[in-house]
Amino acid sequence: MKMTENKKILYAASNMRHINNFHLEYIAALRDMGHTVKVMASGEGADFDIPFEKKLFSPKNTACRKKIRKILLDERFDVIILNTSLAAFHIRFACPRKKRPKIVNIVHGYLFSEDVNPIKRHLLLFVERLVRGKTDVIITMNEADYAIATKHRLAKKVYRSRGMGAVARPVKTPPEALRTEFLGDGRFVMSFVGELSARKNQQFLIRAHKRLLPDVPEALLWLIGEGGEGDRLRELARELGVSESVIFTGSRSDACDFIRATDLYVSASSIEGMPFNLIEALGCGRTVLASRVKGHTDLIANGESGFLYDCGDMDGYLRQVVEIYRGQKAPIAEKIAESYEKYEKHSVFPETLGIITEAAFND
Repeated sequence: MKMTENKKILYAASNMRHINNFHLEYIAALRDMGHTVKVMASGEGADFDIPFEKKLFSPKNTACRKKIRKILLDERFDVIILNTSLAAFHIRFACPRKKRPKIVNIVHGYLFSEDVNPIKRHLLLFVERLVRGKTDVIITMNEADYAIATKHRLAKKVYRSRGMGAVARPVKTPPEALRTEFLGDGRFVMSFVGELSARKNQQFLIRAHKRLLPDVPEALLWLIGEGGEGDRLRELARELGVSESVIFTGSRSDACDFIRATDLYVSASSIEGMPFNLIEALGCGRTVLASRVKGHTDLIANGESGFLYDCGDMDGYLRQVVEIYRGQKAPIAEKIAESYEKYEKHSVFPETLGIITEAAFND
């Protein structure tokens, strides 16, 4: 591997929040190797601020592609490292075919897996096939996405990584203070951290909470995060009469402390890549109950490091919540620690950085 020659790299994602949350250490490491790295994303801090519209086929993204194409022609990058499906598609689509940079796509979670409805799956797979001629390398984060990428030959080479790595962040707000502030004293607290979105499926957790209360009247659900479904989810809680026991905390910089203050960490996501929130929950030693979807199944050994239920199976979810609440089942502490150590940042970073550099600089 030739690592001495300086390369000009474009590191891209849909928004700077994604870059700041997951990639700053990787960008810094590439710069420390002597490479020039510029960032393309939407938001403050990007070298190239591209106002991506979240809807893939929005007409506004046509203007984004024109801007991207001009930047690529002017800058003449050697390598493009892509993240997030939206930016990955539009940047590849805009990239000239002749004398183009080497393109590496880090897949955080394909949205056309078996976990989504067939119409959406076929449409998004078609989109990915449309730009596979401009995809040299794919780096996946879970077994299901690796199988998809290889089956459909979506790149010349496909790597399987353990993700970008996550850590249970240091205590910022004492968990006992959060329990007091957010009505958790003497309650059975469940929580989920993530964007309020259809894909994260918080509506399932709210509907399930309504049915849980007769069996577990002291149950409390914390939903940490913000997003486009926020108003709809708050209205759903009001309609179901559970507003007093479903607490929306908004976006929090101390989200990890909410996890520490939790009795049971739950997730109903319909699709995932390599979920940081579950890694953090394992790092905090929490009991995890999660939907049986890709990403979750890579992290959780059912009945050992946590528990899984079939996605959308409310009866199965409620049965396990009640069993955990009553102390009839519990994960194995050593298995929780093993799962966390396998996917935490210090373990993953050297390996994933090595995969990125090999993918980017090897012919």
